[in-house]
Amino acid sequence: MTQAPPASGLSAATLDALLSTRGKDLPPPRIGDPRKSADLISFMSGFPDPASLPAQQVAEATARAMEKDGRWALQYGATMGYTGLVDALLDKLGRHQGIRAGRENVLITAGGSQAVALTLDLLVDPGDTVLMEEPTWMGFVYALNNLGAKSVGVPVDEHGTDLEALERELKRLTAEGVRPKLIYVIPNFQNPSGVSTTLARRKRIVELAHEYGTLILEDDAYYDLRYEGEWLPPIYTLDEVGQTFYLGTFSKIMGAGMRLGWLVAPPAIIGKLATLKIDGGTNVFGSHVAAEWVPRHLDDHIAKLREIYRRRRDLMLASLARHMPEGTTWTTPEGGFFIWVTFPEGVDTVKMLPQARERGVEFLPGRTCYAQDRGHRFLRLSYSFAEDEQIDDGIRIVGEIARGELLETGRA
Repeated sequence: MTQAPPASGLSAATLDALLSTRGKDLPPPRIGDPRKSADLISFMSGFPDPASLPAQQVAEATARAMEKDGRWALQYGATMGYTGLVDALLDKLGRHQGIRAGRENVLITAGGSQAVALTLDLLVDPGDTVLMEEPTWMGFVYALNNLGAKSVGVPVDEHGTDLEALERELKRLTAEGVRPKLIYVIPNFQNPSGVSTTLARRKRIVELAHEYGTLILEDDAYYDLRYEGEWLPPIYTLDEVGQTFYLGTFSKIMGAGMRLGWLVAPPAIIGKLATLKIDGGTNVFGSHVAAEWVPRHLDDHIAKLREIYRRRRDLMLASLARHMPEGTTWTTPEGGFFIWVTFPEGVDTVKMLPQARERGVEFLPGRTCYAQDRGHRFLRLSYSFAEDEQIDDGIRIVGEIARGELLETGRA
């Protein structure tokens, strides 16, 4: 009879002796659970609106997929991705983003996050340097920290990536004999700031990448969710040399639970990434379902989402104007999920969060969007998940807590 392991479990000393260098340096895990957030007025995460998720349509697409190709939908799949989904994606990218590519340019991934992880795995060794917007998506910050890479922050202003700062850092690094492995940008409705990089700046980012011999990782998770303003071409379409990798996701426009994203890059790069990808084919079953759903429903569903999120953005902007303390500013995004709030000196949003949770509200402190210990007077508000009627109460509570912080520091 096999004996059960000791009740005490693996000792900390034994585990520490077996961990890799990276394993020993890992921070605590990030915890995010939409079910738990649903019990609060949650402005924390970029979760899609639950009521908008196309459950019935996906159920019907599942039945069609199983009837049409069920034995292969339940089998291991091609590393590059199910060709039916790749073809549907290429059609979408051509019509919406103006991206002309072939199957050899596409890798289907487990959401945009896997596309990021694979790219970093391919390019970045411990100690390598990466340029990134600052603030930026906290998942990218965590990924770099996990790799032991050096990050160089480039500020974001109301027009997107600060080009003067980007060029200055590229010149400085070159003078020091350092070639950054890539420039990470979120050009549309940037996470967390909500701002978009102008067309002129996008073109210049491409020029700088060519001039300094580095790559661009363009994270365009929110491209389809524009509510106003001019549609801007992806950086990928402006780069005739092919130094830009373009990633996106179905998480925001179909359902995050599908765990389906993509990376578009030159075939040689896609081949190397596919070698690193050892998952037996990304969500093969879900890919067959998505291939049935996307051609029939995607465009109409995106139109529906734009209406929902435009309304919630407007509700949140109006609430901020009513409830924020004097001296507070915030961005006005033309799309996406996020508003970036800047409080007066004396407010620490990390300290505010426990108070907010006690009162049934959560948000993302700005500190999480920086590689270094900065950003304490900023916070990111997501308007995608909370229901319409919750938004004003939630913003009022955040404003009251911020006023309390200012009173305590004598700045009110």
